[in-house]
Amino acid sequence: MSGARPRTLTGPSSRHPLGFYPAYRSDPLTLFYEQAVAHRGSVRLRLANQHVHLLVDPDHIDQVLVTGAAKYRKGISYQSLNHLLGPGLLTSGGELWKRQRALIKPAFGRRHVDAEIPLMVACGQRMLERLDARAAEGTPFDLVPEVMGFAADVVCRAVMGAEIDGILPQIEDDVRDGVDWVMRHMAAPIQLPPGLPTPANRRFRGVLARLHRVVDDVIAGNRDTEGEQAHSLLARLLAARDDAGHAMDDEQLRHEVLTFLLAGHETTGGALAWTVYELCRNPAVLARVRDEIDTTLSVTAIENALPALESTGRCVDEAMRLHPPAWAFSRTAIEADSFDTFDLQPGAIVVISPFVNHRFPDFWESPLTFDPERFTRERARARPPFRYFPFGWGAHLCVGQHMALVEVRVGLAMLLSRYDIELVNGLRVRENPEISNTPDPVLVRLTRRQHAAPAEDSLAEAAR
Repeated sequence: MSGARPRTLTGPSSRHPLGFYPAYRSDPLTLFYEQAVAHRGSVRLRLANQHVHLLVDPDHIDQVLVTGAAKYRKGISYQSLNHLLGPGLLTSGGELWKRQRALIKPAFGRRHVDAEIPLMVACGQRMLERLDARAAEGTPFDLVPEVMGFAADVVCRAVMGAEIDGILPQIEDDVRDGVDWVMRHMAAPIQLPPGLPTPANRRFRGVLARLHRVVDDVIAGNRDTEGEQAHSLLARLLAARDDAGHAMDDEQLRHEVLTFLLAGHETTGGALAWTVYELCRNPAVLARVRDEIDTTLSVTAIENALPALESTGRCVDEAMRLHPPAWAFSRTAIEADSFDTFDLQPGAIVVISPFVNHRFPDFWESPLTFDPERFTRERARARPPFRYFPFGWGAHLCVGQHMALVEVRVGLAMLLSRYDIELVNGLRVRENPEISNTPDPVLVRLTRRQHAAPAEDSLAEAAR
């Protein structure tokens, strides 16, 4: 590119002094999707005083995430998150990210995740006990907080151990308040440092102080019992060593625990809520899935049943296609890069949106239709890259992918085995694209199902 004028990615013009920033603040998903469709792929958008390059073309995304990844660092969205989480696996880059990923990935191995299924079932049983009261009342309620509570219960106990009943509600509230601050900070045209003593910043520092105190106490408690038989994720991280024999210090452990509490809470709870929503809107699919669950759980306990719940798994995949929890992520160019029809200069902002690619008409037939059969093994294997990537791609594929999928299937099987779920008035819910994409709200009415007991007996047995 030396000596030549950089080529610019095409995009729409806007007469508004802030460009498309008002539309982005109002509804980023619609803005990105409509502009990508209108321009048949990658597009450049002006948001206030900066331009965003929304990359949709698979070759463009591959160049940023895989073949030319060294020319990019994690982008502006991660800077605000860093204030909440610190430089953990989600927000860090470079050598720190490589070292941390190598230490953390084995802790999420399949045998470790599968060993957590009884814990997930126990958390599901607590959710069902709460929902039994809702079913008895017979009045509509928002399902989202209930499944979010289930997801928070699972991740807190899996990460930090079982004895957290007294602190779980405060952790859940503080994580939610921290996310709210991050979203306001991320969307602000001028990002004020969190150390500035505004009322919002003072509340945020209080949230951080409580989260740090709780996590530090749990880390200290785990170190005191080191050498005893311990099965929590934190215990595995305490025992992890890199090739040089080095372990994580307490500060880095805190960053990673906070990352897991956030990433394993809203994303998983949101995926479960979206799956229930789509199944309620598609009664024929719901009937097939419920029959599969009833038949499978009548002959085996749930920890052995998940591989057989193929239709159930396809519904989860399809719900995450239409409503990916991680709806977009960003990169910033740290050196110049050249693509087929445009160039990027250092500092250029890149956005990659699974939400856009998962619905892009050039990639999917009837893209807005809920069709789990897209995810048969044969069709999934034949699918080209960057059509479906709810957990990221390449080196940055989410280490918790298997745990998230298992947890959603456990929660879904327990809900559908126990209840008939009616979506109130056929309500359409809106996407709520914050750090993760959650539905807002999913109003339902529950009725206890009248069926043979074996399915519920297998769930109860797994929880013991």
